[in-house]
Amino acid sequence: MSNEQYLIVSYFTVGAACFGLGLLTYGLLRRSFGALTRTVPGGRLGQILRRLFLLGIILPAVAGFFSVTFRSCGKASYQSIISDRAYLVAKNQEQLKACLSNISITLLVMAIIVLLGFVTVSMKKKANS
Repeated sequence: MSNEQYLIVSYFTVGAACFGLGLLTYGLLRRSFGALTRTVPGGRLGQILRRLFLLGIILPAVAGFFSVTFRSCGKASYQSIISDRAYLVAKNQEQLKACLSNISITLLVMAIIVLLGFVTVSMKKKANS
């Protein structure tokens, strides 16, 4: 397989893997996240988060994949990019790393939002008591 063919195949393979990682994360956490957000009294925040959860996981995963560029200071032309297989492999790894980082950051942000929802409801309960 030539480096050009490797670039094309690996690009689409890593893209599909990033999308798959987003779907896998969603599938693994959907029920527990839904149960957690259902416990937030008032229901609006939990309902919004449940509806946005699928896109909120998949879009950052795919955005992480697309955020990596193959061009760099030393590799400005297409010919210089495809001439080095190790460089292509490193860029594929960087794409996966960016995908996983974005998923992790998204999960952290969603957890903080749910936590703030619980804290706000708790403070309202104490103020009403």
